[in-house]
Amino acid sequence: MFQTFRSFINRRSQLLIAPFLFGALMLPLAALAQLINLPNGWSDGYAYANGARIHYYHARPAQGKQVMVMVHGVTDNGLCWTTLAEQFQDDYDIYMLDARGHGLSDPMTSSDDGQTLIKDVVSFVQFMKWEKPILVGHSMGAATVMRVGAEFPDIAKAIILLDPGLGGFPGGRPRGAGRDSAVRNRPPVQPPTNRPPAPDRLSVSMFAAPEVLVAQNNYRFEDLVATGKRQFPKWHSRDIEYWALSKKQYHGPYTPEAGQAMTGTMSTRDALAKIQVPTVILKADASPEVRKANEEAARIIKLGKLIHIDGGGHNLHHDELVKTTGVMKDFLSTL
Repeated sequence: MFQTFRSFINRRSQLLIAPFLFGALMLPLAALAQLINLPNGWSDGYAYANGARIHYYHARPAQGKQVMVMVHGVTDNGLCWTTLAEQFQDDYDIYMLDARGHGLSDPMTSSDDGQTLIKDVVSFVQFMKWEKPILVGHSMGAATVMRVGAEFPDIAKAIILLDPGLGGFPGGRPRGAGRDSAVRNRPPVQPPTNRPPAPDRLSVSMFAAPEVLVAQNNYRFEDLVATGKRQFPKWHSRDIEYWALSKKQYHGPYTPEAGQAMTGTMSTRDALAKIQVPTVILKADASPEVRKANEEAARIIKLGKLIHIDGGGHNLHHDELVKTTGVMKDFLSTL
């Protein structure tokens, strides 16, 4: 299923290897190859979009098929869509972005704001000269795609949102993010070197002091995989491996301004009501009270609906791949 290590090195995506050169001697060759290989027929590339170099992965080309663009959540990268994208690659021409500050795309800067990630997606679509792709987003990527649909109504043919926050976030900050995103008032912290975290219990922060974020990039790949296996027992092994890779690549918001740009992206108040194209929201499993609140918030969608995925957590496309795929296919069949 995967390309050989030698053939991968000969491709332009050999840049993937760079972050791991110093750790190569610590990893068995087979593990390193598994870490950086792409599924058969997949490729990668860059686009200059909204003043930045945006990296993307391209699933096995489906010539003449409807384009689908996937936008991931915080700390992930484009490869975190792999097992889901494989369910659709025969029928759609799929591109998976590394969001700014993630994967191999350019890092966030202090001049970015709450419009930056939205404009990145719009500019990427325009750079590629596509007409009305289907936009798919998860978490922060779902907020990004939701706002693209609201603020640029002629861009997409349809929108699929995987577990977005609903109801908007006052001040551009998602609920529960205040603890991790208070970069402005947090002094630099250097993780203790004499008491490293247990290899299978690594802590991964979305927002923290720069020293902490960079220290996360130095976690050993195999230790991140062990953590993923413990935390996500329902996930496919490749989802865990690409999740681990994304944590080693995460640039993070190193300044308060960059942090506000990321959280500002997730300020989605009134966005759902402005979307003019068919839309489906897939939400994680929840209590009856939370389900009712979610369904009430989604009533403002003009052309769409909300569906809860039984048994699915926030990463519902990893937790319940079959159910998530089924809901998406049912929705796409109506377009």
